[in-house]
Amino acid sequence: MGNAAWMLVAGLAIVCVVLGVLLLRGRRTEAPPAEPAVTPAVSVPPTPVPAEPPAAVAPVVTVPPPVAPAPAAKPAAAPAPTEVVAAAPAVAKPVPAAQPAPAPAPVVAPARRFELIDAALQDPVLSVERAGNEAWQDGTALEPTPLQREALAALLPNAQRLEAVPGADDRDLFVVRLRQGAALALARGELAGAPGGELVSRPPLALDPANAANVAAVALALHCGPAYLTGLRGQVTETKALVGSLHPKLLAQGEGKLKASLQDLTRYLREAEENYAGAIRKPVFIARVADLGNQAETLWRVIGEAVVAARAQIDVQLHAPRFGEVQLERSLAALRELQGQRRLQDAAARILAGWQLLRLALGEASTGADLLQAAAQALHDGAQVDLALTQALQSAADAAKAPDYVGKAEFVANRSAVRELLQRIAAEPLEPARQHLGRAEQVIDAGFAGNAALALLLRLDAQGRAAEVRAVPVAA
Repeated sequence: MGNAAWMLVAGLAIVCVVLGVLLLRGRRTEAPPAEPAVTPAVSVPPTPVPAEPPAAVAPVVTVPPPVAPAPAAKPAAAPAPTEVVAAAPAVAKPVPAAQPAPAPAPVVAPARRFELIDAALQDPVLSVERAGNEAWQDGTALEPTPLQREALAALLPNAQRLEAVPGADDRDLFVVRLRQGAALALARGELAGAPGGELVSRPPLALDPANAANVAAVALALHCGPAYLTGLRGQVTETKALVGSLHPKLLAQGEGKLKASLQDLTRYLREAEENYAGAIRKPVFIARVADLGNQAETLWRVIGEAVVAARAQIDVQLHAPRFGEVQLERSLAALRELQGQRRLQDAAARILAGWQLLRLALGEASTGADLLQAAAQALHDGAQVDLALTQALQSAADAAKAPDYVGKAEFVANRSAVRELLQRIAAEPLEPARQHLGRAEQVIDAGFAGNAALALLLRLDAQGRAAEVRAVPVAA
């Protein structure tokens, strides 16, 4: 029984040994792990990444048999870890999509003159051609703003395609002409915006119709701005000095509308001076000037009625059966009122003329001449009436007798005040205001200067900018 147990144990031991030997032989037949390759370094700074060591073979645990087991083979030594330099991953650059070849710039045919044609009338509205040195010498130098220079130069990108003028030495001189009566309509976009209206370049692409409105506005600003606004500024300054000398209580009459009208005139004139080319193209601005001009006309009529009322009071006293201390006192009050209202009427006439001139400067004066003529006639007739009244009042005051009672001192003082007022009124004639109205009437009768044919001479520099600008007579 004991021998059988030992034989069983020995058999199991032999089986385990055989299985262990077979297992070790199978491990040895496998291919040894290859040496990890080292990636060559690249230009990007390498980042060391340690390679993972191969997994170690787990030892086999055996039961020792009673007999000496065969020596177990030593497992293969694990290779030493090798430092591996990994190359930075290459970033793929996006391939740009194929761009179509740019279209060639359109070529403008050479011509003696570039024109913008009104398609509705088939008539040239604006033209550009080269200018001669003689015309340049005859021109008057202008001082356009930088924005105005840019607007003029924007019209002439193809100026060098114009044919030269025979005998002209300077190839950088050009003249821009605007047809008679077309400048204001062109500046406001009324030509191209009219039914059937369209601006067409001839030759094609020589001129950009989109720039025509700006060029017309600049031409109007350079021709008409100084012609109207400079003189108007002097008249407004003179009127401000006159109004500043009036008594505050006198200015407060009529809710201070006279002073407010003068302030509005000053402000709108300043806006027109600062940006004339923009002012003539703003319907809201033009409408507001017209509205304030109508208010000045109403104010002029109201003040004129107050002057007539003061004259009527004096006339009533002069036609009294007896001109005594009562009539003298009432005449003195009416005379003071007449003097104050005459001063207001003088200022109102100047303000009325100023508004009408501003409307003309904006191209919006059609019936102003009739209004100014009527106002000037009213001043003339009123001056004649005042002369007759003052002479009659002077005679009546001199012929009046002082009372023999207590009121004698007051009578004498009132008569002295009347005589002094009569002298002041004689020294403050309405003729200057009438002259303001007359000059404004003449300017309006002459018509808006922008309705004439306009021309500008330009000298372009090497970059195509308007280096110099001159105004030339229409016939040049």
